[in-house]
Amino acid sequence: MSKTYGEALRWASSVLSAKGVDPDGARYVLEMRADFTPSQLRLHDRDELPAPALAQFEQDVARLGRNEPAQYIVGVAPFYGDLFKVTPAVLIPRFETEELVAWAAADQRTARTGLDLGTGSGAIGLTLAKQLPHTAMTLSDVSAAALAVANENAARLDRPVQFAQSDLFASLPKRFDFVISNLPYISRAETPVMDQSTLKYEPALALFADDDGLALFQRFAEQIEAHVTPGGAAYLEFGYRQQPALARLFGERLPHVQVTFKHDMAGQPRMVKFQF
Repeated sequence: MSKTYGEALRWASSVLSAKGVDPDGARYVLEMRADFTPSQLRLHDRDELPAPALAQFEQDVARLGRNEPAQYIVGVAPFYGDLFKVTPAVLIPRFETEELVAWAAADQRTARTGLDLGTGSGAIGLTLAKQLPHTAMTLSDVSAAALAVANENAARLDRPVQFAQSDLFASLPKRFDFVISNLPYISRAETPVMDQSTLKYEPALALFADDDGLALFQRFAEQIEAHVTPGGAAYLEFGYRQQPALARLFGERLPHVQVTFKHDMAGQPRMVKFQF
């Protein structure tokens, strides 16, 4: 049976809501498949979907109903005005992380070198390569599969960057004018309250850390000074409940470094800057 775009979305919303799944994913996959902007999709509300497109949409809705993220279904996710390829080998870029990137971009106009540590899809490092065209960006990750995705995104977006496979700084001997990272920071104890799509489909390696989510921050604090140039900086994202623990940790490990915490637009403490 044929459906208009509007009818298809209403059907999908009903199906997904009945399963307790956020119906917004249906709109996203339909926009991406049709190469529509949100306003274009509204303009086509009463137009009939071509039969192949409707069949594809029905398959996509079935996958959404199993909690598969919409971004993995269509293979792309938006970040800072660009679309990045994503697969289950990498985290889906979050809007909140754009604020961390904006902070670094505003600060580092004269930086010669920068490192995106734990790059995943490359969203952070490749965005900074665009925002800071005179900065030589290096993108590193412990996961070879993640680096393959980041490489594809660099080629698609024509962003000349360097890549390195490294467990934190282990294979990165040189110093950088700034380092930016969205390290794994979720405690395993939080799994009962986490979104099922994240738990079932996104890579655990990029989500979870031991010691209540603090293990990578501890290692970072131990190693960072050897990898930042004098006068350089580092930027991290963290969980909104972690500021007190991180303030103690950084105060103990980096007592002579200027540490600045920052709230996101929702008013939650989510970012920190180290000025060396």
